[in-house]
Amino acid sequence: MAESVFGWDLLYNSVEKDIKNNQDILICLTHLVLVSNGFRCIGLGESKIIDGDEPKSESLPKNWNENYSIRYVYQGKLYILKATHLDDAVMINLIRIDERTVSFVQLNTRSVASRSGPLSEMIPNHKDIVEQIRTQLISKVIVSSKTKENASQTENPGRSRSDARQQDDHLRRFPPTQPIVPVIPVIPNINPGNYGRSDLDPLGGIGPLGFPAAGGGGMLFRPPGPSFGGGFGGVVPGGNVGLPPGAVPPGARFDPFRPPDPDRFPPRRPNRPDNDEFPPPGYDDMFM
Repeated sequence: MAESVFGWDLLYNSVEKDIKNNQDILICLTHLVLVSNGFRCIGLGESKIIDGDEPKSESLPKNWNENYSIRYVYQGKLYILKATHLDDAVMINLIRIDERTVSFVQLNTRSVASRSGPLSEMIPNHKDIVEQIRTQLISKVIVSSKTKENASQTENPGRSRSDARQQDDHLRRFPPTQPIVPVIPVIPNINPGNYGRSDLDPLGGIGPLGFPAAGGGGMLFRPPGPSFGGGFGGVVPGGNVGLPPGAVPPGARFDPFRPPDPDRFPPRRPNRPDNDEFPPPGYDDMFM
């Protein structure tokens, strides 16, 4: 874009009789920056339709400061400049009609020191204001949002917008499962000074309510096979029948009153000969 604001004197002389306040001075400067950067004025109003045959001019149209609604064309695209008066400032918007994008800049009316004379005397900080208009008002809308989107896709060719949408849909339908965290058993904190204490507890730390205490222990032998439970009278699983309640300690791991299981040690068959009843022949013959 052009860096100079050449043409201020010609523009100001053409609209000097229309100047009413400091806002008009700032609108004139904004118009000059737009024209210097390739914009052309095609009249007033807010019509969003152009046919391409409109007369294009570098001058401000008649009655331009009545409601601050000026139409411009840049590279075949329609733009509308609108301004709103504030207390000590003027808010200027530039609307790109085809993409409905809007930029704005707010200029302080106190920056206008005089309404006559050269630009450096009328607006002492005019260079800063010109830079504001270029960066905040013009640059924000002349670059197409579609061009920005294509540039973003070029920087990330592996992930287009459709790919991102498909991935989001997949995540909504199939949310990632939580990883299975193995449960590590908690080892009770055993006091080193209690080593051997379990040997003095034949019930293995079984409390008065029949629940084993932490740390285990006990001298009761646990035979192989299924564990024995119960102990609350009646029929003890794998044990005696008809014991009174309380005869078996609560939580006993096997029946201490029952002899070994006969199935494990089957008795001798009654008809099997026993060759050990008499000594062998000649047992006591000293000459044999």
